[in-house]
Amino acid sequence: MTLPRVIPHALVASVSVLAALCVSGCVNTRNPAVSDGGGGDAADVDGNVPLDDGGMGDGFVPMEDASTPDGSVAAPAAEILRIGTGGFLLRGASVIAPTGPIANGEVLVVGNTIRCVAVDCTSDPMAADVTIIDTHATITAGLIDAHNHLTYNFLPEWVPDPLRIFGNRYEWRGDAQYRAHVAPEGDSAGATQCAAIRWGELRSMIHGTTTMQGQSPTRSCGNGLVRNADHAHGLGSDHMQTTISGSCESALSDTARPGLIDNFRDGSTTRYAIHMGEGPVLVGAGTTTDPTRELDCYAGRFRSTISLLNDLDGSPFNTALFIHTVPFDDADINESIMSGAHFVWSPSSNILLYGRTAPIGRMIDLGARIALGPDWTVSGSDELLSEMRFALEWAAAEIVPQVTPAKLVEMATTGGADAVGLSASIGELAPGLRADIAVFGRIAADPYIAVTDSRAQDVRLVMMDGAAYYGDLALEMVTSYNGLCDDFDACGTPKFLCASGTTAAATSGAETVDEIRTTLRTFLDAGGYLVTGADLQELVDCSL
Repeated sequence: MTLPRVIPHALVASVSVLAALCVSGCVNTRNPAVSDGGGGDAADVDGNVPLDDGGMGDGFVPMEDASTPDGSVAAPAAEILRIGTGGFLLRGASVIAPTGPIANGEVLVVGNTIRCVAVDCTSDPMAADVTIIDTHATITAGLIDAHNHLTYNFLPEWVPDPLRIFGNRYEWRGDAQYRAHVAPEGDSAGATQCAAIRWGELRSMIHGTTTMQGQSPTRSCGNGLVRNADHAHGLGSDHMQTTISGSCESALSDTARPGLIDNFRDGSTTRYAIHMGEGPVLVGAGTTTDPTRELDCYAGRFRSTISLLNDLDGSPFNTALFIHTVPFDDADINESIMSGAHFVWSPSSNILLYGRTAPIGRMIDLGARIALGPDWTVSGSDELLSEMRFALEWAAAEIVPQVTPAKLVEMATTGGADAVGLSASIGELAPGLRADIAVFGRIAADPYIAVTDSRAQDVRLVMMDGAAYYGDLALEMVTSYNGLCDDFDACGTPKFLCASGTTAAATSGAETVDEIRTTLRTFLDAGGYLVTGADLQELVDCSL
């Protein structure tokens, strides 16, 4: 059978849905002892949920489509003004540079590196024989997805039946419906897992993403396409460690911590990515005993006396990458900031699973370093552009003015690069950095709105290391990575998409887009799973 697709963006704000999700001040339907943790708004006598929680998000149910007061319009078609050799000069209606947008700006790319970002780069000697393209569009650094679970991203969204929210990650992970839904991921291996990895990477790339965190396991078929922040990113040594364990779990016992700290001290680990505070009510070690705040476990105040935040002399390790942090308060945020921690915000997944999200308004006000990540297709947005639109809807409904298009683009570029420890190479359109570039075919008075309004059909060009892997079909011959790219229909807009020959290892007959799709559908249909080949989460959802 085909499973219903009820994505976060399409939930209808109705009394019945609010009641089913039990989004405010209610008792969790699976565990009556679990409430909203004291952070939710109480419903009034008529059952209405006030949207004034200051950023906690307990009452939010997203609407069908995001809208912005200023809006954006489609840009004119790109023009190839000159075909040359040795690089590209991209002109744009807006170029989002580190110092702010440059109207009618240019980006000069030579080899795999950005050489110039300015109003005029033509005077640079290296521009003498490059290909010149007037994109007429909005140019940014490639987007960075700072948290995802890529091997699951061929699966559609899981919709609990009945609809309900959860107190923490241990509740839904133990749910029989959930386990049945994700069973294919657990069984995937070899060529099938490679196909799943590439499928998720292609979807992200089509929507402007050039780097992702969460691409484990370390398969060579993932060494290509979107950069892998966890393993093979082509930007020097890998300095990130990740775990799917919580900080109160046995995987972070006193036996394991000294080795981690040695890595922090010698610089072999500069980022330690951990799920922190995933759910409004946290339970230590995945049981119903010892309720505690997970930050206490990480900081050596509960279940361990060894801190992973600060060294024995009190100096910060500056390594923590905290994903989710739903129940954090000001004290938690400030302690994390003082210890050099970074944060990843995943609002769509948080809202769908827990009915609330991190206190992002306070985090921004207090100066936290924040990145953005949609988590996975199972409970979050399919990719970063959808996650940004979700975040804007949520912020408008919850009255969180700190969340703006500019702030979200920052989270998805400079914030993402900083979070995954790669800001020396990517995350900005700046001379000397790698030429990871996204061109969005929309324009607006506020160029950040042009980005957040964009869908796959609007993504005009996606470059990594100065070569294009996706873009308008008319630009393929002069920009594409290789001559093996697929023709791709992005909701009626013809594109090219480079899949074949893009990774370090051949993927056993799953090279082209159609071959990858067939491999995954065949696997799903042959396994007798609840999710069948017809349910495969496609690369583009044209209903959004």
